[in-house]
Amino acid sequence: MSERKKRWKPGSDFLSSAAAIWMVPMLALFIGAWMLFQHWYSQGPSFTLTVATAEGIVAGKTVIRSREVEVGRIEAVELSDDYSHAVLKARLTNAAAGMLKKDSQFWVVKPRVGREGVSGLGTLLSGAYIELSPGKKGRARGEYAMLDRPPLASLDAKGLRLSLTSSDASALGVGSPINYQGFTIGQVEEANFLPEKSEMQYQLFINAPYDILVSSNSRFWLTPGFEVSMSSEGMKVKMDSLESLINGGITMGLPPGWVPGEQVKQQDEFVLFKDEASVLAGSLNQFIDYVFLFENDVGGLHPGAAVQYRGIRVGTVISAPYLIDDQGVQLFKSRQIPVLARIEVQRLSHRYANAEKEQWRALFSKQFKEGLRASLKTSSLLTGGKVVDLNFYPDAPAYQPIKLAGYPVFPTAQAGLDQIERKVNLILDKFVDMDMATTLTQVNSTLVTLDKTLKHVSAVSANLEQFTGQSATQQLPASLNQSLKQLQETLQTYDAGSQTNQELRQSVQSLNQLMSELQPLVHSLNEQPSSLIFDRSRPRDPEPKRGK
Repeated sequence: MSERKKRWKPGSDFLSSAAAIWMVPMLALFIGAWMLFQHWYSQGPSFTLTVATAEGIVAGKTVIRSREVEVGRIEAVELSDDYSHAVLKARLTNAAAGMLKKDSQFWVVKPRVGREGVSGLGTLLSGAYIELSPGKKGRARGEYAMLDRPPLASLDAKGLRLSLTSSDASALGVGSPINYQGFTIGQVEEANFLPEKSEMQYQLFINAPYDILVSSNSRFWLTPGFEVSMSSEGMKVKMDSLESLINGGITMGLPPGWVPGEQVKQQDEFVLFKDEASVLAGSLNQFIDYVFLFENDVGGLHPGAAVQYRGIRVGTVISAPYLIDDQGVQLFKSRQIPVLARIEVQRLSHRYANAEKEQWRALFSKQFKEGLRASLKTSSLLTGGKVVDLNFYPDAPAYQPIKLAGYPVFPTAQAGLDQIERKVNLILDKFVDMDMATTLTQVNSTLVTLDKTLKHVSAVSANLEQFTGQSATQQLPASLNQSLKQLQETLQTYDAGSQTNQELRQSVQSLNQLMSELQPLVHSLNEQPSSLIFDRSRPRDPEPKRGK
């Protein structure tokens, strides 16, 4: 008997065969479970995206990319419970799980044409996809709201983000440039209107390394794009870049004379001013209000007009005219128009700007006693705009301090074109009072007599010229010829308009007057020559003879 037969027991072959058969499904089950675990482990986190409309997004086909690398896929597209928006169920790969943070951003990449340019043309053939901007801080969330448009700067871009507020709803949008001395240093990322505050809010991004230019004293104002101004130097036309002209823009800078402040932080807030002139006006918080009483026409003087001292701006008009309650009748009685304006002391001195207002009032009161007065001055003959001009008038009446509606009154005087107009009107009134008819009759008579005399002189001169031009006259001796030419020149000196003619006329008039005065004397000498020595005796009255 062999060794195998010796070890054989009943049922042993059956059990070993059954064990071998069950090993195969067990191994397949283990491999399947391992594959399922690997698939689950490699899938990465799942989350939902909310979007207004799911245009161009297909479940199972639309992918999620980051820097042109596929990192996930959209698994399902559904409507929200209230049907107000679409809900996308998405999943990232395990390798991209670290990109999902609290501040991660998602947006749809598709063809776009806007202020920032043309983008997404590559999706015309491949279809739309979702772009992921990796987050930097915070834990991953289960739901994200997709952006309406791609951000201009990614979260990891180096630079500075600021917030601007403006009460003027200007034509600024996403992509509008931010300029510094004519060079673009950033752009507007977001533009939102806040109805509860009735103001615009802009999110700015300043690219590095230009973010070091922003300080606490920096100011932002709207870039005009195209500006035309007129001054004593002539007309000036300023045009910025074509981008600023179409999209608008923001200019950053420091007001004249200011020094840079402290370095700012992320998301610090600033105010957006209307223009560069408003930057300085909005920073002037030290001022003194005065009421100006003008007897001139205040047409052309508007709120915001300048108060100038010899061409230097020192204040701003607040209200023109300054109408006070129950004072309408007083305007007609006093014949003066009140104007409210303020003297901004920071324009006069930065060093003493914070001095007490009483000290500034005392200084102005002293200047009032020395002749400081205000008058209206036309700033532009083209537009008719006016400004308040301050200057010294030594002959001005004595200053008497008064108040109106609680404000001190700034003394005024008449000057400029208004004063000239008054003088011209006085001269015209004197002309009206003159007896112009008698004067014009005498002048016309004199001109007629003079015209006749000049015609006679011109006829004699013409005859003499004709006589000297004849051939017989040319044969006369040279001396006679020269004499005739001299006579012709002499007669020409008596032509109309010559000085000799005028003097001759005056001499003739004097001679006529003298002859008129000598006529009585000549008549007396003819009757009695001895009257020059003896008194002129009168003949005795004849006596009638007695008849025979």
